[in-house]
Amino acid sequence: MKKPLKILIAIVFALLLCGCWDGTQLDSRGFVTAMSIDTNSEGNYLVSLEMPKVSKDTSDMEKSVKSNSHRSLNKAVYGVDIYTDNKVFMGHMKIALCGEELLRDREMFKHTLDTLIRDRGISRTLLLLAVEGEGTDIIEADTEDESLIGVYISNFFKKKNLTTFYRQTLDNLTKFFAEGETVIIPRVEAKEEGLEFSGAAVMRDYVLAGWLSEDELRGLMWLSGKAGHHEININDEDDYFSINIDKYKSDLTFFEVDGEVYAVISIKLEGEAEEVSSAVDTDTDLLIQKAKQSIEADINKAYEALYINMGVDGFNMERTLEKKSPNLYRAYIESKSKSVMDIIVLLGIDVGINSKGAVE
Repeated sequence: MKKPLKILIAIVFALLLCGCWDGTQLDSRGFVTAMSIDTNSEGNYLVSLEMPKVSKDTSDMEKSVKSNSHRSLNKAVYGVDIYTDNKVFMGHMKIALCGEELLRDREMFKHTLDTLIRDRGISRTLLLLAVEGEGTDIIEADTEDESLIGVYISNFFKKKNLTTFYRQTLDNLTKFFAEGETVIIPRVEAKEEGLEFSGAAVMRDYVLAGWLSEDELRGLMWLSGKAGHHEININDEDDYFSINIDKYKSDLTFFEVDGEVYAVISIKLEGEAEEVSSAVDTDTDLLIQKAKQSIEADINKAYEALYINMGVDGFNMERTLEKKSPNLYRAYIESKSKSVMDIIVLLGIDVGINSKGAVE
């Protein structure tokens, strides 16, 4: 056996016997499960890291939260080492919480994403959430069933619900911003009864454009074709019922009349009614009418919030126009110097309800 090969094998065996590839023993590592990133009054990054306190009883795991600030995000993160006996290890981090002031600062937020994506010790599947307030409040919050916030939030986003439709990973966010898209980041809030996942932050060109309520986020879900299989709940003064959606399809088309461009948003769904109140139990037409009204109300709220109040192309209508009708795009957007904000939006909603074994 050649000498260089013998040396290489000896090195590999030595590393394996040490039990750790980078030379840091496992019991000397501070495993980070979640991180919050805020800014302070001095314009520096303020970072808080959640690290579990390792114990024999894994069912009663406690956490330790260490904070640090610095103009450099990397130094803010890894400078936490001076406050702990263990070396910070980011390889198992599940969640990064971005505070509101960070989201409002274009340069600092862009630098945050660049720094995180360049750190090879951080997973590209890291989930990012927006906080209306300070991210450190979420890190330090207590939950009834799980002491580690990173684990608690990660488990929540494994479920299917309105908020998790818009789950954003570090890899996805980096790609979407680079392509100039409007980005939706789920919001988490700290309430007296625990954490609440409701609504989202709307980001454009690396800066916060505004916040969506839960109703507005649901409207965006209809607009962007993300509805999929879920449940519509109707609960007004007189009636209540829910519809489990079996089939869902949305489409966006364009046409021009007298120099004005119209966008037609067509939504078609079929579902089965459940938990129907007696007032509407025998009236399928009433179910359909109320379902249409609910969907249309959500869409109008989302459109008003995004296109009128925030002035952002919330579901990338301009890109769809360019792709589906390139000639119309050139004539309308480029030649007339107009924007998607000038497009007139029309809704077409078709709802089929199966309440007695057959879709109406």
